[in-house]
Amino acid sequence: MAVDNVGGNGGAAGAQPTGDTGFQNQMAEFERVSQKVQAQAVAMRRITTELSSEKKVADERVQ
Repeated sequence: MAVDNVGGNGGAAGAQPTGDTGFQNQMAEFERVSQKVQAQAVAMRRITTELSSEKKVADERVQ
């Protein structure tokens, strides 16, 4: 999951940022991941709505 990678984009492997810089890096990564997840959720809702609409039309044709 992406949460495991928070703060893992900077520095050498195993290096942990310290103080305010580390916190700011984690918050920036959190914001990036959050926006990505929100965009995916919107896309999934759109797809679900479209498929539901198509199913309703198909069901009406059968009757």
